[in-house]
Amino acid sequence: MKKIKYEFADGTTSEIEVTNELYALHLQLVQEEKRNHWRETRRHTSLNYLLELGVDFADTAADPCAAVELREDDERIHNAIKYLSDKQRALLEKVFNQNMSLREIERQTGVTHQALSKQIAVIYKKLKKYL
Repeated sequence: MKKIKYEFADGTTSEIEVTNELYALHLQLVQEEKRNHWRETRRHTSLNYLLELGVDFADTAADPCAAVELREDDERIHNAIKYLSDKQRALLEKVFNQNMSLREIERQTGVTHQALSKQIAVIYKKLKKYL
């Protein structure tokens, strides 16, 4: 017999004693819930994070000057991308233009997920340096 501890939204907790089979099933369900949550949230980027990086969301319809600023930002980004290696540009293309996940790129190229994450971090640093 094993104990399962539940924590309710109001902060109270409750423990129940269950058989080993039910406990194993409970653990599987908890793991599956974690995996589903990760799948749902892995590509989400908070607005605050983007604002900290300097990404601004302007309403170009209301302000014609904002459209000019966006074009200037695009030019700066394209100029910064020129400083990346061909390999880095190809990875950037797959992630942002082709909307490929790192897992898909990993399967396609054979490079590990961790190595791809590090490469993207290096790309961000390089782009921030030239922006």
